[in-house]
Amino acid sequence: MKKKLHTPIFSTPASLWDGASQLSGNLELWETEVVFRLADFKDSHLNLRIPLADIEKVEEYLVFNVAKNGLKIQDREGRYDLFVLEDVRGFKLRLLAALAG
Repeated sequence: MKKKLHTPIFSTPASLWDGASQLSGNLELWETEVVFRLADFKDSHLNLRIPLADIEKVEEYLVFNVAKNGLKIQDREGRYDLFVLEDVRGFKLRLLAALAG
């Protein structure tokens, strides 16, 4: 039986962004999902979970047309979440590797 991981593969400070306002937290890559944990609700069940099997597209984008530290994660149904990350390149590369299998 495979042992369950208790720490993420990769984690970086991030904000969930809607184009105008941000929620601070951490974006984590786990073996089977991406999880966004809200900084202000650490002990809450409020977390965004995106199964890797549902992810169709991962792309960087410019935030305010200035800094390329945005990451868009889109699922197969066309829904997407926007994140502003400290280490967008590192997270994207590890996520793409996990998606490739």
